[in-house]
Amino acid sequence: MDKEWFDRKDEELPRDEIMNAIRNGMKAGRKIKRRNKVKSGMKVSAWVTGTAATVVLASGFVFSPVNTVLADVPLIGKLYEQLNLEIGKELAASNLVTEINEKATSNGVDVTVTSAFYDGNVIGVTIKAEGEDLSLEAMDKERSPEAGYSFSGSDQEQLPGTKTGFEKAKDGSYVAAMEFELPGEKLPKNYTLSLTFNLIANKKGTWKFDIPVTQLPMKKIKLNATGASKDGAHKIEITSLSVGKATATLDYISIHQVDGIEEHVNLKVLDDKGGRVQLRQNGDIKVTENQGVITKRSEAALGKIKEDVKYLMVYPEIVSKDNRINLEPIKVQIN
Repeated sequence: MDKEWFDRKDEELPRDEIMNAIRNGMKAGRKIKRRNKVKSGMKVSAWVTGTAATVVLASGFVFSPVNTVLADVPLIGKLYEQLNLEIGKELAASNLVTEINEKATSNGVDVTVTSAFYDGNVIGVTIKAEGEDLSLEAMDKERSPEAGYSFSGSDQEQLPGTKTGFEKAKDGSYVAAMEFELPGEKLPKNYTLSLTFNLIANKKGTWKFDIPVTQLPMKKIKLNATGASKDGAHKIEITSLSVGKATATLDYISIHQVDGIEEHVNLKVLDDKGGRVQLRQNGDIKVTENQGVITKRSEAALGKIKEDVKYLMVYPEIVSKDNRINLEPIKVQIN
């Protein structure tokens, strides 16, 4: 509804426009409600290895809600901004996102990977779908993908990450963005992300992509910073910090005696000015038990660390069903 009708003082209020606006608002509200964010932490598993991986839709994804309708097909930076993905938005602002424009066609539908980036352990892509009879109406049905598209493959081949649902642009195309997280301390400098879509906006087909990406410059700092509980029963050692352009990763080891209690580690990370550093993911990579001692090798995925930050303060907390134990704060020197 055009806001100019507020200024039409000599005309009768446009009742039809008002009712249409109300109906459209209710429809948009229902759409947003369906996009409730689903969170899933990293699971203890055998990480994907090699230089390529097939990505599938599974519970490892976090759905990112979108509250805007795209007026047109925006530029890459604006696309990341409107689809509400912080890493892509940050990198695009620094001209660190590569335009790809690789297209695949199936069943009368063109799907184009329009951009990609690889920062730290995160690979991001944006896609655009064009063709006749594309529709998101199937999203209202019980077994339809919430995002409006899905991947093929097996659960064992999945990478955790974040993806947005399709948004319809003014020109009739559909756009979306995805971020995938590569696990492990030793990340390849060059990587090929293999994607196969099998459903696009209610149209079945096969759209395959092999997207080569090169990791942006990253600073890796070897560490031996430790913190323990007052009774010494729990200990954490931070072994390394990897700092990318818009992401960072803390690798750490936690140790405690076998006590039959399910425990996990919470981390709060502040920079040298007291600013909170975003904790995007935190989970175990490998768990071992030896002579009554449990050792967990874990990885915490962080948001951007500003270039002028000299150190981080990490505040670990051991959490179980009935207890919380604060460990000594750990200072992580950067510069």
